[in-house]
Amino acid sequence: MKKIFIAVDTTDLKKAKKIINQSQTKKIKIGYKFGLEFMNSKNGRNFVSKLRNKIIFVDLKLCDTVNTMLSAVKALKDLKINYLTVHISSGLTALKAVKKVSRCKIVGVSTLTSLDNKDLKTIGYHRSVKNLVAHQARLAKKAGLDALVCSPHEVN
Repeated sequence: MKKIFIAVDTTDLKKAKKIINQSQTKKIKIGYKFGLEFMNSKNGRNFVSKLRNKIIFVDLKLCDTVNTMLSAVKALKDLKINYLTVHISSGLTALKAVKKVSRCKIVGVSTLTSLDNKDLKTIGYHRSVKNLVAHQARLAKKAGLDALVCSPHEVN
């Protein structure tokens, strides 16, 4: 059965409930993506904790030291999360460690789509966006991540 994810890009609980209620169907599997804003909102985490029989994608784009990322993943274990995003730029050791302790699928986020070649150079990268994303995809594979997020321009 095909599966799609619907972004619940709001911090308004009434809007979140409406999005979920209006998207119910038996034709395809629906998952719901909750981002950093929602999960950090006053009632967002509580809302997600009460969802039942839903595919939950938490898009936190974790990127920190290995220990901090592991602590964050462990802090989320009480939630029934199916997918969690981490930045590939956090490094191979962190990616492998998170994959090892997580019960959910780990999705690697490559270079942010808001960055272009000039931005990368300013940050200190010496690769183009295209080459950096390809490198990050290989790193994600080496770490055993379950999926990759990138711009449609870099899919190839």
